[in-house]
Amino acid sequence: MSETDIRMRILTETGHINLRGDPHNKVFRKAAEAALGQPLPVDANSMSAGDHRVYWLGPDEWLITTTAEGKADLLASLHGSLQGHHASVNDVSGGTAMLQLSGETVRDVLAKGCTLDFHPDVFKVGHCAQSGLGKANVLFGLIDDAPTFNVIVRSSFADYLSQWLQRAGHEYGIELR
Repeated sequence: MSETDIRMRILTETGHINLRGDPHNKVFRKAAEAALGQPLPVDANSMSAGDHRVYWLGPDEWLITTTAEGKADLLASLHGSLQGHHASVNDVSGGTAMLQLSGETVRDVLAKGCTLDFHPDVFKVGHCAQSGLGKANVLFGLIDDAPTFNVIVRSSFADYLSQWLQRAGHEYGIELR
């Protein structure tokens, strides 16, 4: 084990947008994808990556993460594209926080507090899932093979979760940046 096997960052410069709509409605989907500049993931527990990261939350719900400076433009674009459609676009940035964990042993640390199967044959790049970690409800997204996980949590639980992860990852040499 190296001195630092896992790196953890709290990503503060992100915007979070909740999108709801009917993915079977081709007009809605085309309008949303045009505003995003990338496809909406429609398969359960999947995500798409481009200028933004779009996480599937349910059959008609997605969480979009983007840069803090690009959030206002994306919100305006989504509102404009989806005007007149049965859709909902909400800025939830104030209520959510994102942690990013990467390193060879990150799957082991996450498994200490979550019942999801994080084995690389099961939880692959482009997958996402909602579950509990420690005592916090979170959204996991695997963004690369490093592996690097985005962990999205309510802002009120972010400090607790980062402390929990530091304790759980102590034996693996976790480092908060």
